[in-house]
Parts: sequence; C-alpha cells; structure tokens
Amino acid sequence: MTAPVGLPHFRGANVPPPPTGRRQLPVAADIALAVGLLVLDVIGAVAAFLLGIDVSGDWRPFDPGADNSDVTFGFNWLYVGIAGGVVLLTAALPYLLRAYVSVALQVLVGMVVLVVAMSGAQYDEERGTRADAAVSVAYR
Repeated sequence: MTAPVGLPHFRGANVPPPPTGRRQLPVAADIALAVGLLVLDVIGAVAAFLLGIDVSGDWRPFDPGADNSDVTFGFNWLYVGIAGGVVLLTAALPYLLRAYVSVALQVLVGMVVLVVAMSGAQYDEERGTRADAAVSVAYR
C-alpha cells in the first residue's frame, strides 16, 4: 500500500507528539467575538435602562398636557445593575473557547456597567434627599 503523494510521512523519531488540550481561539476570531459581544452588551444595557424607566412610570415620550414642561428621568437603577451582572456572567462563555480578549472585554464592560448603576443609584438617592430637604424648608 502506498502513501498519498504530497503528504508528510512520519516514521520513527520524526513523529510529532499528539496534540494536548484544547487550542486557543485565533486572535482575529477572538477580536470579532469581542466586538460582537460588545454590541450585544450595549443593546442589553440600553434595554435595561429603558425598562427601568418604563417600570418606574416616570417616562412619557409625549407631553400629554402640551405645556412644554421638562421630562424627568428617575428610574430604578436595579435593572442596569442586573444587566451588568449578566454581562459578567457571559464572560464565562468565551472563556470556554479560550477567547481571552473577549473575556477581558466582557469583564471590563460588566464592571463599568455595575459602577454606572451604583453611581446612578447613589446620585438619585442624594438628589432625593436634597429634594426632600428643599420641600421641608419650603413648607415651614
């Protein structure tokens, strides 16, 4: 039986060792995966932002009284925090593919979304205490 022409022939000491473990995802594919996940993260954070505004009942896209008054956005930051947690949890999936750039970007974006959610909640809490103090002073 003859070996196919053009293929390497390994015999004796010329035999390479068998591949061990799983291979890492190629860098170009890892970067493409990171960009795709980043787009999904942005869509998820914006959806959580709009869901939080809608649930709190503070968002009215059109002014029903047509008096051109300001629209205030005071929403529950919990939804954005949950979106940040989901982003952090999704970092485990690219890790299974050995996509280390995607994992690093997912963890970074998840931490940023969580910090934004915590600072937004703190800002709303401080704004609420200042508004309560102003109302109590005005009614004295």
